[in-house]
Amino acid sequence: MFDYESEKQIHVKQFKTTLDRMKEAQSIRVGKDITYRLGYRNFTFELWIVLHKNNASAVLIHRRQYLTLINKAYGESFKNLVQYKREDNFKRVLSKLTLNDVREAIGRAKAIMRKKRDQGFVLQQYKGYRYYRENPSLSL
Repeated sequence: MFDYESEKQIHVKQFKTTLDRMKEAQSIRVGKDITYRLGYRNFTFELWIVLHKNNASAVLIHRRQYLTLINKAYGESFKNLVQYKREDNFKRVLSKLTLNDVREAIGRAKAIMRKKRDQGFVLQQYKGYRYYRENPSLSL
């Protein structure tokens, strides 16, 4: 799973290069039962973390905007993303997750994708992989 960070040329190139490598790796393994599936988040991992506890369907323009949502969802008061991503802090956040939270996150992710479709956003296709450019979106 990886991030589709923005429409900036460098990020689009990184995203497509990853898809190129996935397709190439799959073609090398012809005759074997290996299928690569796209798992992406648009535009940041923090979306997936928030979805375990709350809905997060608003368009955000910078990943730091997720910090408020993370603090609220997990009862924390991180001052910045660097503090949140410190190993001990991140592990504390993860320790607050249950199996039901994971199920809820999957349901919320599916709802985001249905909403994208229902709003008429175009599902992009590249080398057989499908994704939305618009955030938030994600595949599991």
